[in-house]
Amino acid sequence: MADDDDDLEDEFAAFEREAKAAAAKAAQNMGGGADEKPSPEPEAAASDEPASDDEDDEEEDEFAAFEREAKEAAAKAMSGMAESATGGASDTSTSSAAVDTAATGSSDDDASEAAAAPQDDAETTAKREAEEAAAKLVTAQTEAIFAAKGNVKSQTILVVGGGIGGITAALEAAETGYDVVLLEKGPALGGRVSRLNRYFPKMCHPTCGLEINYQRIRRNRNLKVITMAEVTAVEGAAGDYKVKVRKSPTYISSKCTACGACAGASDAQVANANNYGMDKTSAAHLPHEHAFPMKYVVDPTVLGTPEAEKIKASCPIGAVELDQQTEEFELNVGSVVWATGWKPYDASKIEVYSYDASPDIINNVQMERLANHDGPTGGEIKRPSNGEAVKRVALIQCAGSRDHNHLPYCSMICCLASLKHAAYVREQHEDAEVDIYYIDIRAHDKMSQFYERVRGDDKVNFIKSKPGSIAIGEDGRPILCGERTIDREIYREAYDLVVLATGMEPSLNANGGPSGLSKDDYGFIVDDGGQFAAGVAGGPADVALTTQSATAAALKAIQAVRGGAS
Repeated sequence: MADDDDDLEDEFAAFEREAKAAAAKAAQNMGGGADEKPSPEPEAAASDEPASDDEDDEEEDEFAAFEREAKEAAAKAMSGMAESATGGASDTSTSSAAVDTAATGSSDDDASEAAAAPQDDAETTAKREAEEAAAKLVTAQTEAIFAAKGNVKSQTILVVGGGIGGITAALEAAETGYDVVLLEKGPALGGRVSRLNRYFPKMCHPTCGLEINYQRIRRNRNLKVITMAEVTAVEGAAGDYKVKVRKSPTYISSKCTACGACAGASDAQVANANNYGMDKTSAAHLPHEHAFPMKYVVDPTVLGTPEAEKIKASCPIGAVELDQQTEEFELNVGSVVWATGWKPYDASKIEVYSYDASPDIINNVQMERLANHDGPTGGEIKRPSNGEAVKRVALIQCAGSRDHNHLPYCSMICCLASLKHAAYVREQHEDAEVDIYYIDIRAHDKMSQFYERVRGDDKVNFIKSKPGSIAIGEDGRPILCGERTIDREIYREAYDLVVLATGMEPSLNANGGPSGLSKDDYGFIVDDGGQFAAGVAGGPADVALTTQSATAAALKAIQAVRGGAS
């Protein structure tokens, strides 16, 4: 089915080029074009004597020939395309006859009108008719290619999740012309990527890539973004899904200009979700500095208090609406792309690693925020417990991964993330040492060069071992205890900071999401012909693979709303 669709789209593109070329050729031959210089007139024409009737007739015949050529080319193109699209001789003859009637008309009438009208009016009429014929062909073929088939009742595509995967899938589908609704359960788009400090392997910042996508969203009228929205139920089949959605309030309306007056007026502090609770932020706050939409939110914990009234009074345009309520509505869509992403495995479940016993034991996503300029320490990698500079850092691979007691699978990005974290530390602290405890390093394809680059740093040590436990020393420093795999040496090493490379768990795990959603044994979503997984919703992936997966999911969703899903 996919090959047939590709052939049809290629034929349509060829047809469109042929029709446009015919129209352009007709315009050039008939009028010469606005930018062309007029040809020198013969000396006889420069005299006061009128041109002969024979010369007029010759010009009219030449014009009529050009007009016929353009119309016949357009009719021929439509006839060929109709035959390819329908596969039936009867449909082809019907389409060709319709085009012949609409495009050619009566040559005798055209000739008499051309003789009676001024030359420039005739040229304008012919050009317009040629363009209209081409436009009709484009419209007819567009309907033949993109019209819904079979039991499809809605061609709207729903994308659930506003991270990099959901943004990519929504844009790819919307930019083909389909209506797309993008739902995000949080107050802003961006997902986990918006919280990263840098991408590997080039160590560039993710904000520029996100902003490019935000610009694409702003320009696309086919895409509607709804934040604070969560799917509660999905019923139906491909081509006709009924999706129930619950939208939670932010207590600030779309009038918000992000001036920050509400945050300045608030004294209450709440846990900063963007920094994974490592610091606090104002009860009225911007989700993050590159939030899209750029709109503040009010934390619901202050509702009904004088603090909330103070926040409301501070807004100069009355955008704070404390009486907002939860809304529920239903969408009718033809296909659903699930881009619900992932969450870090709960490190507190790995009891031997004492995650909850020390602030100096963090996970890999917290390390990203620690190194970020708008993180809890302003981008300085310090000990969370006392703010001191780090001199010894331990990175523990497969913390809870490849372990049947926790996550039995490899999450693919953990080794690379730890290599990146080692680079963060070494950039900031030239005398700091970094020890990477690993089972094996998995740096796939081109990422092996990144691995070799980090390995070349003589202050980054690779220790083949899975630490057995983490104790807390009398000075509060974490102490790693275990055995080296190669030389069988027992170790007990103290560090200023320990980073656990926890794995990727699907956000919609075994008990998450609406009932009836197909999932594998680990909770990752499985395609079912009308609902498709994008990015980490379908399995562990880095950013590059997530965008590729999201593009593929968008194409599958388009096939489904055309009645071509298999």
